[in-house]
Amino acid sequence: MTKEELERELAEIEARRDELQKQLNQSDGESFTEDDYVTMAAIAKKALHSALTTGSLKSFLEKLTSGVDFAKSALVSFTQIVEKAQEKMEGKVETVTIAGGMSVMSNTWLPMIMGMMQTPEFQHLMANMLVKLLKDD
Repeated sequence: MTKEELERELAEIEARRDELQKQLNQSDGESFTEDDYVTMAAIAKKALHSALTTGSLKSFLEKLTSGVDFAKSALVSFTQIVEKAQEKMEGKVETVTIAGGMSVMSNTWLPMIMGMMQTPEFQHLMANMLVKLLKDD
């Protein structure tokens, strides 16, 4: 065989090999050749573009910000509660007075919470929190 005939045969074999590889990929449930695979960077770029154009990224970041603000407020409150508990345990604070000069005794916490739960403001606050928790976003 001449060199040209060998090259032609090799080209036909390579073409047949590519065809067989494509059929093998399809039989495995894959219909893509190596040239058709999309890189992870391209997927991320497309997702970021979509999130920016639809406004979903902005919405996500706004929700995240409000969640972080809420968490910060909760942590500050818990820190203050822990500080007060520590002071009580060390005997530094005997009684605490609330608005109106009334002192809060350790045995009055339940009636005080029940009284707070009966206020319209507390009821609205809890209703809003419940709706926000159960609402599908």
